[in-house]
Amino acid sequence: MPNLKSHEFWIEPEKYILQNNLIDAHLKVGQKFNGMSLMYNKSDFTTFKILSGQKNKKINVKGIIGDIPALSINSTLKDLLIIYHETTDKFVNYKKFAKFEKFVSEKGYDHLIDEHIKNKLPSENFIESYRRYAKSLVAIKGNKGNDKKTGLLFEFVLNQNPYQLSENFISANLYYKKKPIQNQQVTIFSRKNNSDLKISKINTDEKGYIEFIVEEGREYLLDSVIIFSKDGNPKKREPIWHSIWASTTFIIPKSSL
Repeated sequence: MPNLKSHEFWIEPEKYILQNNLIDAHLKVGQKFNGMSLMYNKSDFTTFKILSGQKNKKINVKGIIGDIPALSINSTLKDLLIIYHETTDKFVNYKKFAKFEKFVSEKGYDHLIDEHIKNKLPSENFIESYRRYAKSLVAIKGNKGNDKKTGLLFEFVLNQNPYQLSENFISANLYYKKKPIQNQQVTIFSRKNNSDLKISKINTDEKGYIEFIVEEGREYLLDSVIIFSKDGNPKKREPIWHSIWASTTFIIPKSSL
């Protein structure tokens, strides 16, 4: 697979609102809410589940290696459902420092450029490890329930059910180790009918909270990245940086506001 490290990773259902039990959803990696579908491969993830937004019930996502979409399952659950996924660690080799500079600046971590130089770390051919945590909200045969913590290390939790909205805004909290993370950059991607892309950035407050205006018929992707230094030996090709990625996707139904 090509090096898609600096791209977003998200879950993209073929339909967010379903009247039958079959849920089809893609694991996507790309940029600007446009990307390629990844196949089902059990060695690429540690968690892949669906959780009820109403009850304390969950089901494991199972498949056959090579399946696209990676999720195709007849659900025994209904109403608001939370699909969630944690990858295994992946690795990227920064052959040029400029690519690292661009990545950390885009994700709100400009200060790491000076830190890298100050610590006399290599300016080329250094390794970063990364892990991704993705969620998606779908509604099946009803829309009752709420988003909630799934136990992922890094995750968004919406404070309103997007399929029951009565106002034109939605809010979320961003959690790291189950605690709100403050002053963390969040990128909001949205599109309508796979076009009319809009991108904005917002920072969480001291309670890990954000809110923003939403529009009927638009699909949303929330994305955030934390970047840490890592005590690796670059001469042994060990990672010296580690990043974790959180994303969530949902749609605002037409004629819901």
